[in-house]
Amino acid sequence: MNLTYFDNNKIPHIVEEYFELSFSDSSVPFQSLILPLEFTNITHIIKGDQKSVFRKKETQLEDLMLSGQFFRSYQFIVNSESKSFGISFHPTALYKILQTDISKFENKHVLLKDYNTDFYNSISTVLKSSNSSKKISQKLSVFFGTYPLKTDKNTEHIDNAIKQIKAKEGLLNVGEIVDELLISQKTLETQFKKIVGLTPGKYIRKYRFLKLMKKYQSQVINLKDLIYMYNYYDQSHFTKDFTLFMKETPKAYFKKEYPLIKKYLKE
Repeated sequence: MNLTYFDNNKIPHIVEEYFELSFSDSSVPFQSLILPLEFTNITHIIKGDQKSVFRKKETQLEDLMLSGQFFRSYQFIVNSESKSFGISFHPTALYKILQTDISKFENKHVLLKDYNTDFYNSISTVLKSSNSSKKISQKLSVFFGTYPLKTDKNTEHIDNAIKQIKAKEGLLNVGEIVDELLISQKTLETQFKKIVGLTPGKYIRKYRFLKLMKKYQSQVINLKDLIYMYNYYDQSHFTKDFTLFMKETPKAYFKKEYPLIKKYLKE
């Protein structure tokens, strides 16, 4: 298994990261739990048999897949030598690009061509223009740098909400965001879900858990201290959230090896 990241070339308001994920013959079959990050994604499956399983529903991953916001983990399965190139978007970028309600993709991997043929054709040309992932990332940055984005007062509010959540590492509540933005909670809830793909409450809860897990995997601070740093009242409160996101208890999780999770949480 090999996971490589590429420079987003100064378009962080659109792309958080580009990555290439590959599996050699000797590393398959491969199966792993996936803890979803705070992004939406478009992934080009270049070759190989890849699948995801969420709530017992199996999805074949092929061609160009659009992945919405996932609130809970899912299974990732690779059955043959495989290579894919992925784009992780800033939380509001996919809405600005596709100009559609992103919440309809929640907890889903779908074929991009089934939802936006024009964008599929445009980005597919770039993704399939080279065998070099580095060159593709450079071409994509030019592509996105000139792509027309839908922006308005609502996207501005949600961008500012995301900045607050990141700055406080998820250690805030929806009311604090409302007070800062001077908008109603109903407006925030409605627009955040449409633009980002999750309610602000769910996104904050996931973001906080991700920050804790990243610090743990990087061995910055021990787990017990992290639990209290991220405002979990006690061990049982943390265990409840951990089981929600990971679908297994901390005790069961830490007994296993998840090299892919460890790799992308450390990057």
